[in-house]
Amino acid sequence: MQAIQEGGAPLGLPFSPGVKFGELLFISGQGALDKNGKIVDGDIKAQTRITLENFKKIVEGAGGVMSHVLQTTVYLKDLADYAGMNEVYSRFFAEPRPARATVQVADLLLGMQVEIQGIAHVPAASSRQRR
Repeated sequence: MQAIQEGGAPLGLPFSPGVKFGELLFISGQGALDKNGKIVDGDIKAQTRITLENFKKIVEGAGGVMSHVLQTTVYLKDLADYAGMNEVYSRFFAEPRPARATVQVADLLLGMQVEIQGIAHVPAASSRQRR
């Protein structure tokens, strides 16, 4: 098992942004946080874009690519934001897109509007080539 620290956990919380186990990468929930762990203001489209850029940094930090993301879970504070989130989300994932669940939650850390976690396949050959 290998911790992927790309991006770092916000506020020094006790979790790894990503964990690689064999050829699988487990990406912790990512949000619209800047490099200092502060929430970036904006509407759902802006927050989704920043969230997925943070997600992508972890995938690439582990030697992977977004086209190998197998599954995501999207947490929305308000399901009324579903269409806006979906519009941005579709720009980050080409066909075939990852399996996905989207749920509404009562609240998210630091007042985020969206949080996304996932699982990706990172072939051993890709990891070796990128190091």
